[in-house]
Amino acid sequence: MITSISKLKSFGVFKDYKPSKELHPFSKFNLFYGWNGSGKSTLGKLFWSLSQKELHNHFKECEFVVSSAEHADVTHKNVTSNNINIRVFSKDFIDRNVNFDESKANSILILSEEKKDELQKYKSLQSEISTLKGERSTENKVYEKDIADFNKGLSKWASKIKQSFELIETSNKHLLNYDRPKLTKFIQEHKDKINADKILTADKVTELKHSIKPNKKDNIDLSKFKLIDSEKTISKIEEIILSLSKSIFSNQIKRLVENAEINSWVSTGLAIHKVQESNICEFCGQTIPEGRIEELNNHFSDDYMNMIELLSSQKEFIQNLIGDLNQEVPETVDYYDEFHKELASSKAELNKDVLEFKTILDEISVFLEEKISNPFSIINFKNDVSGKLNSFNDSLNNVVNTSKKHNGKNEGFDEAIKQSQDILELHFVSQTLIDEDFEKLKKNIEQKRESIKLKDEKIIELDNSIKVAETSLLNEAVGAENFNKSLAKFIGRTDIKLEFDKELKGYKLIRGHTTTKAENLSEGERTAIAFVYFISKLKENGNSIENTIIVLDDPISSFDSNHLFHAYSYLKLECETAKQLFILTHNFNYFKLVRDWLIKKNERKKQPDGTYIEKIKSSFYSLECSNEIDRKSTINNANPTLLEYNSEYHYIFYKLTSLADITDIDLEKAFLISNLSRKLLEGFLTFKFPKGRNDFNQLLQAGCKDQEIREKVYRFINKYSHNQVIEFHDASVDNLLGEGSNIVNDVFKIMEDLDKDHFKEMKELITA
Repeated sequence: MITSISKLKSFGVFKDYKPSKELHPFSKFNLFYGWNGSGKSTLGKLFWSLSQKELHNHFKECEFVVSSAEHADVTHKNVTSNNINIRVFSKDFIDRNVNFDESKANSILILSEEKKDELQKYKSLQSEISTLKGERSTENKVYEKDIADFNKGLSKWASKIKQSFELIETSNKHLLNYDRPKLTKFIQEHKDKINADKILTADKVTELKHSIKPNKKDNIDLSKFKLIDSEKTISKIEEIILSLSKSIFSNQIKRLVENAEINSWVSTGLAIHKVQESNICEFCGQTIPEGRIEELNNHFSDDYMNMIELLSSQKEFIQNLIGDLNQEVPETVDYYDEFHKELASSKAELNKDVLEFKTILDEISVFLEEKISNPFSIINFKNDVSGKLNSFNDSLNNVVNTSKKHNGKNEGFDEAIKQSQDILELHFVSQTLIDEDFEKLKKNIEQKRESIKLKDEKIIELDNSIKVAETSLLNEAVGAENFNKSLAKFIGRTDIKLEFDKELKGYKLIRGHTTTKAENLSEGERTAIAFVYFISKLKENGNSIENTIIVLDDPISSFDSNHLFHAYSYLKLECETAKQLFILTHNFNYFKLVRDWLIKKNERKKQPDGTYIEKIKSSFYSLECSNEIDRKSTINNANPTLLEYNSEYHYIFYKLTSLADITDIDLEKAFLISNLSRKLLEGFLTFKFPKGRNDFNQLLQAGCKDQEIREKVYRFINKYSHNQVIEFHDASVDNLLGEGSNIVNDVFKIMEDLDKDHFKEMKELITA
């Protein structure tokens, strides 16, 4: 059953309707009362949209939500696929099915009861398809809820991914505005890549987060880094080690050999004396003994001098090599953040290798200095020079490679950032979907979708079988016969009938015993024919009234009091078993008849503990429209004056009371006040003065002795009443509008002056 109209927007006088919290949900039986213009037919068109599975031509831009106990909400977006079995009696129905100008109507396809076997098979198929549709509907509700939950999950997961990127310094709007559509599209495009292998380590995620920062840095100058030629350097050092361990063969002077400092001093002095060509000792001033210079020359032989020269050049080589160890590595801040950790590790290793290699070279340098001071000494040196040199080069190469990565990012800066972003997005999506068991949820939904699809295919198959069975069972003549019986009961005579015409492929409306088409039908006859025809159509094609929601939009608009009761009785007889019933009317007498029938269906039982349990089967509503230029209708719970009293008089008194204190009277309110005042005074004064008066003015003269009030009330009512011709040549509208707020109180004063007890009780009734 339909439980509520949760939203109705841009639908005629329902501008932007939403039910109030106090509004009762719809019951099995629902009765609406509203005057003309309050929105009854407009509401009927909403139900018509559900029945026809399409938007009404008048409201193509509308929005609505109709909630149901058995189906998902029906909206303006999915109305074409709704499964609510609903039939609507309205002007739209009459226009589509009955042409009174040509006295013809569409066929009523009723199943023949004569072909028992075919009928039994048909009913079996109907039962099977009904069961299957019920199962399908139940499954679909669960499926739609799962889809809704799944979509909520996608939104939540997308938000989680978005938050992950918001914590990163990035300018990518795609990532910073991540939402469900983007996540859904990513899943569709990368479904083969989303797996646990794409989930990164925390360190890698941190590295990529740094890498997508949009600030571009300068290239690192790779020429600053100088690797040491390992092969040449090791060969040279091996030569040095050999030099240190090599001895010089000469006529050695023992004292000089044993005293390296003296040896060095004497060597220097000998070189000075040679340059000066002097045989006088520059230290003591005495003549150098004969043979002493020759003795010293033999000591400081050519081999000796060559050795000194070699050792000096080797020492210079070592010092230069030590200088090459001082590599100019840029500051960490000059590199992109994702390379900081890698660079720090490489620099630390390089610094360690530089220190260790420099220690060895310093040691060699000391030994060379010692050897130069005393070339006759033999120094044996052992150390892993090759290993330390290779470690240094490896560490420096690591720094170079990191620098190359940095420069490489600059070469394709935007593409590099994009690649990092893509890897991160795949990581976050994979991690989120695996954590949320996405594949299991997706598989569950796919299984339900497949199950519904199979049921839809079976329903189509059964529907085709039913149509084949219907072809042999449908009988238009039976439809006409049933209609004629019902119409005769309704109008109390048999002179108007339907007759099937094969050429028309429908019915002719005929009058009397001839085949003359029924012309000049009264409005009451037309309404009766249309109403009975509608009820007959409810049983078409084996449709069950028990499974049908029936909506009746003012079914008695042109009936007199006699037909009014017939219409009520026929409605009660035919529609009481409906799955759900909606009746909309402006006729209070008809409202009263239906109200008294339906209100008895509500039960209120007292329990032993003194509490009451209510079982509500019927609900009552009023349709009310504001009177501004931009009129808006609402659905309200019926006022007690509509439910507790057998006269529209009470309701009019209640409505007029609500207008008594309004100070801003526009033209629409003026019309409403004048018509309500006229109806109320006519009812009240006719009862108080039963002698026939010819018109309203005479009644007012009899009931109001205050000439000023009488003229004022009459002038206002006569000006704005819809029952009067408005004369534009007399007092201006503005002048009369200003009196509107006082007129209601003047009307009440007339009533109170004539019958204080009556007026007092009426006030008490509407405020109770």
